[in-house]
Amino acid sequence: MKSTIFFLISVFLFIPCGPTFAASPATEEISIIAVGDITIGSNLTPLIEQQGASVFFEGIASVIQSADIATVSLNTSISDRGEPDPRQELRFRATPGLARALANAGFDAISLATPHIMDFGIEALEDTVTNLEWYNVKSMGAGVSPAAANAPAWIEVKDKKIALFAYLRGNEFNMASLDSVAAAAYSQMTRAVREVDDAAELVVVWLHWGKRDVELTAQQASIGRQRIFAQALIDAGADLVLCQQLHTLGGIELYNGKPIVYSLADFIYDTYSLQHARTIMPKVTFVDGTLKSIELIPILVDKQGQSIPQPSLLKAKSPSAEDTDKNLEESAIETLQNYQKRCAELNTEVLIEGERGWINSVHKTQ
Repeated sequence: MKSTIFFLISVFLFIPCGPTFAASPATEEISIIAVGDITIGSNLTPLIEQQGASVFFEGIASVIQSADIATVSLNTSISDRGEPDPRQELRFRATPGLARALANAGFDAISLATPHIMDFGIEALEDTVTNLEWYNVKSMGAGVSPAAANAPAWIEVKDKKIALFAYLRGNEFNMASLDSVAAAAYSQMTRAVREVDDAAELVVVWLHWGKRDVELTAQQASIGRQRIFAQALIDAGADLVLCQQLHTLGGIELYNGKPIVYSLADFIYDTYSLQHARTIMPKVTFVDGTLKSIELIPILVDKQGQSIPQPSLLKAKSPSAEDTDKNLEESAIETLQNYQKRCAELNTEVLIEGERGWINSVHKTQ
């Protein structure tokens, strides 16, 4: 009897309860958001001491934090040490409170390969790296040794490793700083990207080109020889190239299915009126290492008469809008339409839906 019961139980346990399917591999989305130059000097030190540097990011932090990785180009040191470079007409150094504010705003990786990073010498640069590290913010493109300056920043997202590099065009800063700032040398950059390509799910490269030629149009200046370098970086294995240039706004090119962003202009700049008060924050989404889409987020970065530079979102105009909101609301569509034209010149199609623009991996103009 016991053997019969055991047989029946065994049969019951092995009766399939329903159809079985092979588990499909899970797809992983990784989003990266980038903004242009942050250039903060002593003019804003009293404000930072009184209100804290986080005040700069109050209107935009939630958007920055929405991405898996947020990255920015820092065109100033974060320190209270160092001697000013007498050869520089304008010199920028922000009080140490900026490091904490950048971390709280949601930035994960910061490019230091910028024209003003050495305005106060190696001591200020060392403090910048240390202050960022204290708040677990990665930096790349500058360091106390050539190896540190050229090393990638590594960030792990969803068990995937992301490598970020940053380089500065060599003739835009004191050549004596080459040991401290990663130079945009063609062969060196492409070799570095190839070396990490197998280990990284995604490779991101900042390429700062310094000042633009005033005799060229903004779009021409933001591309120029950068295009050769940027495309070579994509060929070497980079998945996203951010070609920053001082005070310049360019479009986005899709090259072999990978985005090249030709300058995001200024994000925060405290010295004079911005050349581009309305710019774009691109949020680039990859699925299993392949580009899925780019969300274009229109933002206002000009102080608009205020004493505090506070980037904020631009919105689509609503029928019941108050006059006080009119500029913000109308500017969203205008900003996207302007950027749409810049991208069209690079053979890239931008679709505008409400308050956002979109570039899909297959959207290219004919």
